[in-house]
Amino acid sequence: MTSNHAHHLIEEYAFHNWLIHHILEGVTHEESLLQLPFGTNSLNWTLGYIVTNRSHVLEVLGVAHAWQNETREMYHTGTPDIGPDDDTIHIETLLNHLDESTGLIRQALESVSMEWLAENFSNYRGKKTREAHLSGFHWHEGFHIGQLEMLKDFVLTVRISQP
Repeated sequence: MTSNHAHHLIEEYAFHNWLIHHILEGVTHEESLLQLPFGTNSLNWTLGYIVTNRSHVLEVLGVAHAWQNETREMYHTGTPDIGPDDDTIHIETLLNHLDESTGLIRQALESVSMEWLAENFSNYRGKKTREAHLSGFHWHEGFHIGQLEMLKDFVLTVRISQP
């Protein structure tokens, strides 16, 4: 039986997954590479960063996945901005990785105990309980979802202004 805390995390990550799909509906890969006229990342980079964040969530859960290294190389903190002329991962592929991560998170959390969630886990964010890591990554993801919404508005503005 899923603990209440684990069930809450499953629901929250699933909601973020739905929200990201809702925000990005209709955005093409080419549009995802558009950059604001000042130093900021594209929608593609921001989505890739969220997917990279999910790879860290899966690491806390002890779940292997095939796209960890590829996304971290291109979309981790400190990696270069991604624009129209850069190598990138296609937006649909990133969304597929996001969907996969949501399913893997659900599977991993369905049978964990409160004791397991309370165990300490160390990663690049330090040593804290698994639950604290999972909640922290979730909060951080929400911050970047807000950026996706603003970047989508930018994409729509560019779309309207083009003949």
